[in-house]
Amino acid sequence: MRFLRSLALPVGAAWQLDRRAALVAFLEVVGAVLTNLMPLAFGLLVTGAATQEMTPLVAGAALALAGLGVVPYLTTVGVEARLRLNELVGHEFDRRVARLVAAVPTLDHLESPTFRNEAQIVTERQGSLGGAYNSFVNALRQLATPVVTLAVAISADARLLWLLPASVPSLLVGRWLIRWDATAEEDGAEPGRLTQHLVGLAVEPGPASELRVLGARSVVARRLHAAGWAWRRPHVRAEVLNNVASTACGLFYLGAAAVVLTLIARDAARGDVPIGAVATSVLVIGQLQGVVASLRWFVHMMAQVARTVGRYQRLEAGVAAARSLDGTGAPPSRLVHGISLRGLGFTYPGATSPSLEDVTLDLPAGSVVAVVGENGAGKSTLVKLLTGLYRPSSGQVLVDGVDLASLDGDAWRLRCAGAFQDHVNLELVAREAITTGDLPALDSDTRAHEALSDAAATDVLSALPAGLGTQLGTSWDDGTELSGGQWQRLAIARGMMRRRPLLLVLDEPTSALDPATEHALFEGYTDAARRAGRDGAITVLVTHRFSTVAAADLVVVLADGRVAEVGSHASLMAAGGGYAELYGLQARGYA
Repeated sequence: MRFLRSLALPVGAAWQLDRRAALVAFLEVVGAVLTNLMPLAFGLLVTGAATQEMTPLVAGAALALAGLGVVPYLTTVGVEARLRLNELVGHEFDRRVARLVAAVPTLDHLESPTFRNEAQIVTERQGSLGGAYNSFVNALRQLATPVVTLAVAISADARLLWLLPASVPSLLVGRWLIRWDATAEEDGAEPGRLTQHLVGLAVEPGPASELRVLGARSVVARRLHAAGWAWRRPHVRAEVLNNVASTACGLFYLGAAAVVLTLIARDAARGDVPIGAVATSVLVIGQLQGVVASLRWFVHMMAQVARTVGRYQRLEAGVAAARSLDGTGAPPSRLVHGISLRGLGFTYPGATSPSLEDVTLDLPAGSVVAVVGENGAGKSTLVKLLTGLYRPSSGQVLVDGVDLASLDGDAWRLRCAGAFQDHVNLELVAREAITTGDLPALDSDTRAHEALSDAAATDVLSALPAGLGTQLGTSWDDGTELSGGQWQRLAIARGMMRRRPLLLVLDEPTSALDPATEHALFEGYTDAARRAGRDGAITVLVTHRFSTVAAADLVVVLADGRVAEVGSHASLMAAGGGYAELYGLQARGYA
């Protein structure tokens, strides 16, 4: 039953995608029946020729002509249908996996090695899902093959059935193969992810340039070789064991077949068995071994499909569980009181210590809040908690007194805007690389120009050969490559697209820019904050440059995942604590 439930998913997908192809593929079953009747046809022809009787000659000739003339056509048509379904179903499950991963309202799952390993194996084995309908058709072929083959064997000589016990070791070995393959998949999942990462370092222009400057190509090459071998070693070991076991089973069967065929040939020489039965037996012996080998392959393939479907279903269950935690409430149309953090804490999956711990803050409506701290202090984690991308491990984020966890996550993020240090370089037309920040305005040149102005990035546009119509990125033949700073400024413009967000977050968005450009950008931030503030919106700016921090309404200093200081710039300077010391050091550095 478990196997049938596993098979129902890809078979149902194949039926929905192309019913005609799903039906045409069954013609191969008819072809399998005719193919397995060929030993009988050959035996009838030999018998008719030896006895000079027309009936076996005509029957044998008819079966042979049907097999030789019709089977190739049935096979060709069926294979074409199966190949089409392989591609369609494989693509469908690629799409489903991508949508599953993207459908989770938070990013917690992407921080989980277990989830990523499951997704890695499902992606590697999507061919198993794509080929599941093929395996289903083969299952019916395997059902037809033993029935027809056994019937032919009995009609020739019942002693051929003695070979069935000789095939049992192949079936027993099949269970070992399933276990070996499952172990190989588990052992190779994490090295496989590492291999993909190292390949990206080796071939992507940015990392590749740095590797050459540092002379580190040989180091990455060695690690790539080691990771690749660690990835494939379990699979190679499983394949070697498979080949050794299969060879041993084949030799055992060959010895048993030689004994049975010798007995049948001896009786034929005595005249106790028709000469046609010997001819049929010679061909059926090979088919009997093929039946067991095919059955073993089928069990092996179906077990692989069942494992992959099981992992896919676990992904589905995990996503469903994550979505069930999402709230259903609507975010407010405007902020009246602001956002409050109460005992907020967060620990990354697998981490031994929290990134944030017992954070209690009030972010007033309409305020500009600066968050500062050393690397690893928890600044970016705080931003992701505010935007609902992470769920707190402890404590609450309250939006006008309402727990953020009770709000619809997607609806809340539609009321958020911002730019991040680890931004994505969207290799789209320049207009779309900006306006994806507000999809309803995707085709609006006016909104793109406004966002560029807010981001102080109009000079980036003037440097593009076709303006907003310029194709960005060297992945395209006619694409224009940008500098790191230009990509970052377009990302900032993208973050400025939403005109009336409740929360505007700017997480180290100017790390690749010089202080003068950052100052011009901050003026754009101020305008955006003032515009957003009409709805009580809060602007959260994460930065390490204190010239920007000084203009904020509220400054939050994080250290080791906790709030070290909080207050206005003036009050913190007057207090003479760590913030004042860091501010003074940076000011002297620019003097």
